[in-house]
Amino acid sequence: MGYTNEFELGWGAMAKSASMETHRNGAYAHHIIPDIWENGWIKEVSPAKGLHVASAWFTAKERIEYTMHIKEPCLWVFCIDTGSLTFTQQGKPARRLSPFTQLVINNDKPLRLRIAAGEPVCFTSVMIFDSFIDSFLTANQISYPIRVSDAALWNPCHIDTPLVMLVMEQIRWGVRGDSLPLPAYLCKTIELLSLFAHNLDREQHQRERRYYVTWENEQKLYRVKERIDTDPLCRPSTEELCLLAEMSESKLRIAFKSLYGKTLYAYIREAVMKRAMQKLAYDELSIKNIATQCGYQNPAKFAAAFKDVHGITPSDFRKGFGL
Repeated sequence: MGYTNEFELGWGAMAKSASMETHRNGAYAHHIIPDIWENGWIKEVSPAKGLHVASAWFTAKERIEYTMHIKEPCLWVFCIDTGSLTFTQQGKPARRLSPFTQLVINNDKPLRLRIAAGEPVCFTSVMIFDSFIDSFLTANQISYPIRVSDAALWNPCHIDTPLVMLVMEQIRWGVRGDSLPLPAYLCKTIELLSLFAHNLDREQHQRERRYYVTWENEQKLYRVKERIDTDPLCRPSTEELCLLAEMSESKLRIAFKSLYGKTLYAYIREAVMKRAMQKLAYDELSIKNIATQCGYQNPAKFAAAFKDVHGITPSDFRKGFGL
């Protein structure tokens, strides 16, 4: 099997394979949805060699499968709003990407992407090749653990944080509106990787394990986290989470904080506020509407919680993106 050309084309490689029509405007590309898809688009910008940033929204009429065989080591950061993207790779179980921020590592084995039929898909992605990272670090005479080889140490708790999501939202609106200068994408990409490395470093220096979490219990706690992330606005009861974890409430709370470095309540609130950030993109929803959907009858309390998590008020977030 020959190599596919994601290094040069990014999502354009899949677009070419699917016979999509692509319109280009300098570094920007707009991939037109073919007949087997509907209601959407993929917008992409390639600001530097080995770096591709995209935002997409579409629905597939039939299940789509695309296999990549990428020669160069790379990382793929996704921020999922909605939809089903599943990656499979030899020697690893299939991985369905769930909201919110996820990391896929290419290790020179064929990587298959499957997109479910009939389900709206909305996401932002940043494909980062190791050669781009190396050239950036070398040019600036910086040494920092953000290469592909370093990413093996990054866990979901290092990647899926409110600050990371804020950066991904800045990238999303930059791509969709052609509103960021090309160097900004380089800086935002390095910021993402630096946040991942910093979160790992901070955990290693500050984490105090009150309770040792076994591998078996870690898998159970991941089910709890996945349940919260899948639909944070439909808040699960404590009883439901205890059943998923097969733990008592006190054991669940202690184990969850030990594994993820924050209380169960704090994690649920962060998940709700990350979903709120995504909902702010929809013009037809007022901040009061979004507050109600997030379980806040008082918009002022919602705004305070949003600012506490993201460091910015909902209205300022909208103003910052011209929404």
